[in-house]
Amino acid sequence: MTAVPEVPGVMLPAPAGRFRAVAEDETPEAEIAGLVRRCWAADGGLPLVVEPWFLRGRWFAAGTVRFAVRADDGALIGAAAVRPAADGPVITGLVDPAFRGRGIGGHLLDTALAAARAETLAAARAETLGPRPHTGADGALTPTEPGAAPAALGGGGGLSGSEGGDGSLDSASGGGLSGPEGGEGSPDSASGGDLPGPEGGAGGHDVTVESEGLTAGAGELFVARGLRRFFAEDVMRIGLGAEAAGLGAEAAGSGAAEAAVIRWPEGTELVEWSAGTAGRFHAVYAAAFRERPGFPDPPAAEWIAENAEDDDFRPAWSLLAVLPGIGDAGFVTAADGWIVQVGVLPVARGVGLGGALVRESLRRMTGAGAGEAWLCVNVDNPAAGLYRRLGFQEHGRRARYRRPGLDPDHDFFTG
Repeated sequence: MTAVPEVPGVMLPAPAGRFRAVAEDETPEAEIAGLVRRCWAADGGLPLVVEPWFLRGRWFAAGTVRFAVRADDGALIGAAAVRPAADGPVITGLVDPAFRGRGIGGHLLDTALAAARAETLAAARAETLGPRPHTGADGALTPTEPGAAPAALGGGGGLSGSEGGDGSLDSASGGGLSGPEGGEGSPDSASGGDLPGPEGGAGGHDVTVESEGLTAGAGELFVARGLRRFFAEDVMRIGLGAEAAGLGAEAAGSGAAEAAVIRWPEGTELVEWSAGTAGRFHAVYAAAFRERPGFPDPPAAEWIAENAEDDDFRPAWSLLAVLPGIGDAGFVTAADGWIVQVGVLPVARGVGLGGALVRESLRRMTGAGAGEAWLCVNVDNPAAGLYRRLGFQEHGRRARYRRPGLDPDHDFFTG
């Protein structure tokens, strides 16, 4: 077994039996990708985690600190990564499904938290004492004395994983999306957990753990380590085209067949997304979601650009519904394989408009040859019931946990 190397400023926890987390500078991307795929196949969650661009952003951003756990034959069976963000380090991690229940996940999490703690303390002290005297060529902190923090952690990500009951972290890797979102009349990015909002901590040096394939055991592990949930979404999927046609009577009884019949409120007119109509979409979005706690209320130009500049955005599947006596009343935005957002004005709710918009968008996806569609819905959003009636099924859960920030005058977490 390879000895655990010293990481400046990090006191590594005791190993999980014979398994140890080892800091690795050059973990092959193919090994991480294989681990991600195995975990996602077992746990579900966000399907984007298996995409190369997504994986690289979470595991291979500049300055990332990675820890690996390997079997006796050298095979990668667990990994964690720590990266910086504006308001504190973020952690992501996973354990091979065949090696769960041995405490590996808990050991990886403890190791990543130790590394994040060292970086957080360095950042807090830098604010108090001023910049450190030495940096690398890219501005990364360079340890200059025993006990100094490791080089600056990079990127955005978090701990994705599900946990076996004994403290092993058992899930797929991944990172965050600002969407996809779903839900009639409310955005699905609002807090779904114990904190009042995403800040939740004592300051600007919080530690965030991010999961794209959460299980009950993982949640228990995170809470046991002093982390509190501030966000959770269910990931849902529906088969389209040939898959939907082959589901038969059982699917029809579950509500999947409803997608074939679209019942619009009388007098409904549809408008597709375009440069000229995008501002109208934003106006309905803001009016529909403003009542939701934590609504970010982005400026129109920012929200429009986030949609229109996405290569996967599909204007022809993104629709605005206009009702007599109300005007612009509801909308759906869609991307390749995704229902991104659905919103309906309070005055227009209760007449089936949100469901009709989703059905029509799915119909257009199917006509373009799509075989499936996904969405994410906040765990406290009643719109999940609508999606189930349309034929969507749960495919895992994604969540965010946070440990409150550090007091720069003390070497301990304040929360």
